[in-house]
Amino acid sequence: MRSGTVRSLGVAAISVIAVAVAGCSGGGSSSPSGASGSDTLRVAWTTTPTQLDPNVFTGLNWVMTSDAYMATLLEYDTSKGGDKIIGVKDLKLSLAESYEANAAGTEYTFKLRKGVKSQYGNELKADDVIYSFQRMLSTPTSLQAGVLLPTANVNKEKPWEKVDDYTLKYRLNKPSAVSLSILAYPILGILDSTEVKKHATTDDPWAAKWLKDHTAGFGPYQLKSFNPGQEVRLEQNPNYFDTKPYFKEIVLKAVPEGSSRAQLLMSGDVDMISEPPIDQLKKIDASSRAKVSKQPDSNRHNLSVNMADPALGKPEVRHAISHAINRDAIVSSIYQGYAKPAYTPMSSVLFDNQPELGKYDPELAKQELAAAGYPNGLDIELSFSTERPGPYAENLGRLIQADLAKVGVKASLKAVPSVADFEGAVSAKKLQSYLYTERPSQPDIGFALYLYLFKGSSLNKSGYSNPELDRLTQQALGLAPGAERDAVVGQALKVVAEGEPIISLVEVPDLAGVAKDLKGFVALPTGGAMFQELSRG
Repeated sequence: MRSGTVRSLGVAAISVIAVAVAGCSGGGSSSPSGASGSDTLRVAWTTTPTQLDPNVFTGLNWVMTSDAYMATLLEYDTSKGGDKIIGVKDLKLSLAESYEANAAGTEYTFKLRKGVKSQYGNELKADDVIYSFQRMLSTPTSLQAGVLLPTANVNKEKPWEKVDDYTLKYRLNKPSAVSLSILAYPILGILDSTEVKKHATTDDPWAAKWLKDHTAGFGPYQLKSFNPGQEVRLEQNPNYFDTKPYFKEIVLKAVPEGSSRAQLLMSGDVDMISEPPIDQLKKIDASSRAKVSKQPDSNRHNLSVNMADPALGKPEVRHAISHAINRDAIVSSIYQGYAKPAYTPMSSVLFDNQPELGKYDPELAKQELAAAGYPNGLDIELSFSTERPGPYAENLGRLIQADLAKVGVKASLKAVPSVADFEGAVSAKKLQSYLYTERPSQPDIGFALYLYLFKGSSLNKSGYSNPELDRLTQQALGLAPGAERDAVVGQALKVVAEGEPIISLVEVPDLAGVAKDLKGFVALPTGGAMFQELSRG
């Protein structure tokens, strides 16, 4: 969960939110431990989902919510996390009871558990798996069809072949390092096709309208009530195939103000918060009821540029800007030590022995500018949003502005109040430069290279295009993990270092605020948690 700082609310406003959060779970915080002792898990996020259809990406909290009600063929093995990021190989069985690969690594035979039932009482069958993937691929712009399945080299014409009701073959075009790990991603969860088809119509053959505000999974929880963008209430799925979860109910509440979320956590009115304000982290850790969970992550905060810009399109200018920025000062002042400088082309947790770049060197920055044809510096506009990287974005921008001024780069700051306007401008490549974040949902270096730098990726926001990097990225995605793949990735990282298309600033761990008596919280690569593994004690 990302972290940030925001304006504080008045005591009265916080009290109103506390009453709302406590009331929606059927109990207050009269006990000494507040939320502690309750069999309801109360969570305060910056936002909650505006819809629930797994084919329609509406933000990280939408993915995190689906962790509760979608069951997947495989799931993340949280015993491998905590002190390291959960990797693409850290998986365990879930709806699948076994799987076996062929010698080429292009086909897996999956056996489904028998007797698994959805919240509606329908048994899991091979047809449910096939239907779920057909539905994903029916929307070419979905995260599944547009990013996850292609990068895993899944055969889009026939991803699954039915052998019998409980046996299927998972078909790939080439080997892939992430072909199994994507099956643990919650939005690749399996739907109860029997129930979903009841709500399909001629105009809506995939029941998109119904799935906007209904769940139809095999997960540990099911939807109880849904107030889009405000609150999600979940209750135990009585038919869940695995161990019964500790919490009978989960209440996810939208509390946009970071200081309010922190206060609710420290007062015991909620058990968990997302994006704890950086300026409140030490206070949370010092409180009697709460603590900060800090776990490894691939999250990076960046200065991104528009490659179509005449100046910023030059690698020498990007190198100059990178060398002009004092990342150590950013870490100590803006992030208060809860981050580390980013000196590698991609997140350091994804690959060892990466080329080094971006060391603070103002004199070298001036030389790079002169070599690019800007001996007297240049003017740029640096845009930011309080959503990404966070409410401290303006302060971060001002620090960068001061650093750049020392080497002759005059940066004017532009705040974009509307998150929708900001994201729209980023996607349309209308901003000259801007503060942003990257966090690959699959902690794999090949996946990350594709996601942010491959010409055909929808998340290549800068418009960067390098045929050699594209070739190497495609080659890496078609290789199984091993020495050959590592060598190709090493070449790709050298290309990235030479061009530095994204000026990475800091690497940020997964930060969450949790109640001291909450047990079992391990951050997932998706940003969420295994709700069924949480308990009190």
